[in-house]
Amino acid sequence: MDNTLQQIVEQVEPTSHKQTDTDFANASATIHKPVIIAGTSDGLLFLDSRQYVELEGHSITALASSPDGLWVIVDRNSVWHRNLEGEWHQITSIDDLKLNCILPYNDSVLVGTSQAHLIRIADGNTNRINCFETAEGRDEWYTPWGGPPDVRSMAIGQSGELYVNVHVGGILRSDDQGKSWQPTIDFHADVHEVLTVPSHRDLVLAATAQGLAVSKDRGNSWRFSHENLHAAYARAIAVCEETILMTASTGPSGHKAAIYRHPLDKPGAFEKCERGLPEWFNNNINTGTLSTSGNLAAFGTSDGQVFFSDDAGITWKQVAADLASICCLNLMATSKK
Repeated sequence: MDNTLQQIVEQVEPTSHKQTDTDFANASATIHKPVIIAGTSDGLLFLDSRQYVELEGHSITALASSPDGLWVIVDRNSVWHRNLEGEWHQITSIDDLKLNCILPYNDSVLVGTSQAHLIRIADGNTNRINCFETAEGRDEWYTPWGGPPDVRSMAIGQSGELYVNVHVGGILRSDDQGKSWQPTIDFHADVHEVLTVPSHRDLVLAATAQGLAVSKDRGNSWRFSHENLHAAYARAIAVCEETILMTASTGPSGHKAAIYRHPLDKPGAFEKCERGLPEWFNNNINTGTLSTSGNLAAFGTSDGQVFFSDDAGITWKQVAADLASICCLNLMATSKK
């Protein structure tokens, strides 16, 4: 992924952009230059030694990279692709569903939607994955407010298995490229984001309303951890080398939100990230807005702030503010030239 994003950022000089001075280029003293790509309520933000916006006037609510460029969800109803030359193309538009998350997978792109559907885009065709419609337990999926459930996040395991997080419907796994699905975690755990870890083959993590959920056997069994959290309601999760970063708040409304560190491969209590951060955030640090690359981490907030860490979340620095509301974020590191 890092090489892909490096191509995206370094090969393309935008024809038009907003540019402001920033000290982000000096935020890391390592041999890497961090680059943040963030989807906002008003375009796609590129942030390194400067910042500029593409697709202005559109809400970018999910993004992902693949060897041939960037994939984004625009205005909740269409999928766009940015190739390595920086050219944008609308790939598909769907009017009867809201598009929530996106994942490149095996020469195709998967999109999770409202009403808990999965869509596959491949070879110019857009099709619903019908077997997901009959997954075990589907009739019991729900939302706390009584609306239909959503596909909220997705991840790929090291053996190519797919993990799909339904809110509220738990985490389903497919070992056959989406031809069949098996439930894993108790769906009452209220999962908000599922994550796999490249360096740990069978490890699956999830941010849930009951804190951190950990499976060391590809989702066959789970344990929960919330020791030392001020509240167990977790929205976003990422791994920074040997450290889990997770956001938590007092609930869906997001009051008293914060980010925490937790050891990846051993038991331990959560440690609140405080150096360089406000004591509390007023809104949830949401699913998809926390990202890592090696020892680097970054997250964005609904009030338009971006924070960056180059020491696995021990210390943080605000690198942007007064932006449009941030809906999704991706961090990568390129070697300095």
